[in-house]
Amino acid sequence: MQRGAVFHIKLSQPEARNPLGHEMITALNAALDEADSSPAVRVLLFTAAGPAFSAGGNLGNLNERLQAPLGPDGQDPIAVGNRQYGSFLARLTTSPKVSVVAVQGHAIGGGAGLACAADISIGVASARFGFPETSIGLVPGQILPFVVARIGVQSARRLMLTGERITAAEAHRLGLLDEVVEDAHALAARTRSVVESILACGPAASAATKQLLSQVASGVGAESGALTAYLDEASLVFARQMRSEAVEGVSASRAKRKPRWAVPAEL
Repeated sequence: MQRGAVFHIKLSQPEARNPLGHEMITALNAALDEADSSPAVRVLLFTAAGPAFSAGGNLGNLNERLQAPLGPDGQDPIAVGNRQYGSFLARLTTSPKVSVVAVQGHAIGGGAGLACAADISIGVASARFGFPETSIGLVPGQILPFVVARIGVQSARRLMLTGERITAAEAHRLGLLDEVVEDAHALAARTRSVVESILACGPAASAATKQLLSQVASGVGAESGALTAYLDEASLVFARQMRSEAVEGVSASRAKRKPRWAVPAEL
């Protein structure tokens, strides 16, 4: 649902703890399509209904999935369905919109993966996080790159190979969460404050910065020449911004007023 510059995506199957099954992932992709196609949207806000944020993948229809025949192309339908979520998370990380996840309850497996893939993640102190896939004989393959990018290989190794659940405080210490707040009321207030801060920044500058961050995360080692190429490109991006949004930004700063792009957060 779009309200002004904010596109609110709410996981809304609370009776099942918001499982990330085929229907939910299809809806998430459709929402991202809509948000990315709207120039007015600048923030993607993810929340969830009910006491849990998300219990992760849906295994309630396990027997049905095991009995499904191979596709016309010979592909395993379970692999196809699993890959769908990885594609969504990859799209989210490369979207020019700034993504914010507000975790009000437990985020397990793919739910924790969503918190890791977002640009900014905030959670309540009572939330719990974990990657229990190996404890039931599965692998967290689709979310693994996004978890490692957030908390590093060793922390991911420990959590994924033990299936251990951790507190919000520990998630914050590891970097899985950017902030921890006391309760749902504080979560709503802090989320609004973060979104307002994002909307006070230049939209083109934010999108360009996300792109540059992705390049750095992919590796820009000097020995490969990638660092030189990155710095060359970054200088061109800087010049483009200096000749466009920065004209308004600097003028607003000097006049001690808000820039024209600063709009209220409609949550």
